[in-house]
Amino acid sequence: MLTASSLSALFLVSYITFHSLRTYYFGLGPTKFTGEGLARPIYFTILTSHTFFAALVAPFVIVTLRRALKGDFHRHKNIARLVYPVWLYVSITGVIVYLFLYQLYPSR
Repeated sequence: MLTASSLSALFLVSYITFHSLRTYYFGLGPTKFTGEGLARPIYFTILTSHTFFAALVAPFVIVTLRRALKGDFHRHKNIARLVYPVWLYVSITGVIVYLFLYQLYPSR
């Protein structure tokens, strides 16, 4: 779990850095979704839920890790039961968003 958490934190830092550089230094702005028809509402529903739950779960992941590292396993287990499924959802939907945006409907 420490490895998974470390890799997630590393990804978050690299994601924020990349998009900050893309926006502020290169003036490119956000990547536009080019899908049409039913793909649009599906993509934006997944993106919205992904973004909402990613922001929501981040502080709880820190609390969960902290409890485990302190050896407070009873309280860790209680919160991990709630946090893990949300974290897993965020991870999976992040890959789905990537696939939609860069593989299935890349900008032209």
